[in-house]
Amino acid sequence: MVALGLGPVVLVVTWSEFAAGAVLMALRIYTNGFIIRRWNPDFWWAFASFICAICSSVFLTIAVDYGTGAHFSPAASPTSNPDPQSQLYQLIFTTFSILAIAFGKMAVIQFILQLEGTKTNGKRILYFCAASNCIVSFIFIPLLWAQCDPVNKIWDPIVAGSCHGTQTYTTFAYFQGSFGATLDTALALYPAIMLWHLQVKLHIKLGLITLFGFGIVAAITAIVKTVQIGTVKAMEDTTFHQGYLDIWASTNLWVVFIASCIPTIRPILVRIIHKVTGKEGNTTMATGYIHEGTVKDSKDDSAKSRKGRAYSRVYPRGQGGAHATTKNVFESEENIVPGKDEIIMTTEYQIKYEESQDSLSEKGLGRTESWKEQR
Repeated sequence: MVALGLGPVVLVVTWSEFAAGAVLMALRIYTNGFIIRRWNPDFWWAFASFICAICSSVFLTIAVDYGTGAHFSPAASPTSNPDPQSQLYQLIFTTFSILAIAFGKMAVIQFILQLEGTKTNGKRILYFCAASNCIVSFIFIPLLWAQCDPVNKIWDPIVAGSCHGTQTYTTFAYFQGSFGATLDTALALYPAIMLWHLQVKLHIKLGLITLFGFGIVAAITAIVKTVQIGTVKAMEDTTFHQGYLDIWASTNLWVVFIASCIPTIRPILVRIIHKVTGKEGNTTMATGYIHEGTVKDSKDDSAKSRKGRAYSRVYPRGQGGAHATTKNVFESEENIVPGKDEIIMTTEYQIKYEESQDSLSEKGLGRTESWKEQR
């Protein structure tokens, strides 16, 4: 069946968004594989979101092929109206879109957790966001498929049975959309509050806040999608207006995925900017990734060294009698504690050490410690 009505628009929108998402996923893979050389949990959440988003676009395309977006007339003959099977593929599209959105939000939450450091209260807020995100999403899916008894009456009205669960599903769909918009807003604003207190240059601070702020766009699409639910229910030409809902549903899931990728590809964006402007790739902003460095004990530089893995967000410049270097995301080295008298690091900076003697091959036990205003 040829796509009619809003069908072509639906296809152009969803596959254009797929193209944008695919580019960002490729950049993310390059960033994790070749720049930071780590595959953090947030990457795998985003990868799961990407797979579900692709599946949703595929099934939306099939639904359009069966008539979603085409005009429906109650007075017309059944053969001239869209195939009821379009609603079956519509349900599958909705299922994968909910999963894609849930996994995309988990990717954002996991990435913010890496930036959060050791703040317990902040982690509790993020854990609550993660738990509520999963609970709401996984309640929505069973309600979607339990609207009618038997199930196939959802997409085939002539089947004998009842649909007592439709009202419950519709009510929860409004709640899920509103909750999603609220959570998107929270995940966009929380990093802004957290990053604003960092002691870094203003342009770096504003740049990171802007990258996370793309989540506001996801919140807007969630609101519009939720409003469209009521529009479809109020119209007799349901399959045509379903096309509007699908456009915003597809946009919402892809924007959530894109919002989960944008902050994580900052290293490659900075590298590109540095190449264009001719600047070196030195930076003190680690953006939550793990970086390895070597810290030599000033009391016995020749005998003992400590290899550290820094889980901090920023390496602040301090003063000290020790020599410390750390590799940034571009593998350059920078002296982070120049001076003579003291070294100052905030309590949010955890360093995990493995001690060893330079003359010996054996390693000591690993330990973790926090630095703050040490002399």
